[in-house]
Amino acid sequence: MGKNILICPLDWGLGHATRCVPIIKALSEQGHKVIIAADNEPLAFLQKEFPEADFIKFSGFRPMYSRSNSQVFKMLSLFPSALRDFRKDHQTVESIVKNYNIDALISDNRFGCWSDLVHSVFITHQLHIQIPKGWRFATPIINMFNNSFIKEYDELWVPDVDCKLSLSGRLSHPAKKKIKTSYIGLLSRFGSDNQEDDERDNKYLVILSGPEPQRSMLEDIILKQAAKINDKVLILRAKPDTHDFPRNIPDNVSMFNHVDDELFTELVNSSENIICRGGYSSLMDLVRLNRNAYLIPTPGQTEQEYLCNHLGRLGYFNWCKQSAFQLDKVAVPNVNMREKFKDDEGRIYEFIKNWIKTI
Repeated sequence: MGKNILICPLDWGLGHATRCVPIIKALSEQGHKVIIAADNEPLAFLQKEFPEADFIKFSGFRPMYSRSNSQVFKMLSLFPSALRDFRKDHQTVESIVKNYNIDALISDNRFGCWSDLVHSVFITHQLHIQIPKGWRFATPIINMFNNSFIKEYDELWVPDVDCKLSLSGRLSHPAKKKIKTSYIGLLSRFGSDNQEDDERDNKYLVILSGPEPQRSMLEDIILKQAAKINDKVLILRAKPDTHDFPRNIPDNVSMFNHVDDELFTELVNSSENIICRGGYSSLMDLVRLNRNAYLIPTPGQTEQEYLCNHLGRLGYFNWCKQSAFQLDKVAVPNVNMREKFKDDEGRIYEFIKNWIKTI
């Protein structure tokens, strides 16, 4: 008999929503009813991906990043409101569980979305929060805060592999297993059967993502630099909930607010150089599509800065800070990503099949 499963992705860009796609697909294909609680771009994206699913508009903590290269003081100023929102999320989730007859819930990095009434799962790859250099004395406090919320859940899922060469590196290794912990493999909404084009007609494909105002700031940088070159530039704006575009787009630039998975894969395969943030979900998608990229971490987002350093040292990606970016200097390595990180597309389906039996 099918179960009612609640999915709650964090509303910080699209990454947490996109990596829920293979989980939702596995649950739906196995006969379970999925109820998705989300807001803003994640809600719009998942409604397009799963028009048959039930949706609940569920607003929550959504920080506005600073325009500077450090986010420390901005995050500290938001801390009290974040705690209030986490408590509110918990209360809202308990109501949803009762009203929708929920059997279990899965929260992707949304701290307050656990339930005392049903089995609750937390998804994260950040078990060891990276702290800016001048603030590392606070690392034990930050990680204690992180763990204090994770332990409210019954189970922890880490979207990575538990082996020496992992995509997330020390962010998720080793796991402090105070609750049941599973490394469930990389999560990507794409299939691994894509065929790479022999000819790459597009010089640059820019995949924007992440919170404002930094998403728009990078977009402005790309548009200004694209106007100075002749090569074709494609920009995916990660804005599925809008139909508007910036003014004065250069003639050599094509922009898309949102594209479906088929067109996304086609654009990735037909582009010589891919440019994107260092967000973990983007990296998992690139591994699945077996493409390298030039990474620009969101300024002050220490997780992305760590991932860029970690994977750059391994030779799998090139990267630079946003302030140093030069479009005409972009170059990417050529490494078989899928093979290096042991990506297994079918792993999540089997994992979900076995997990359902335990709840």
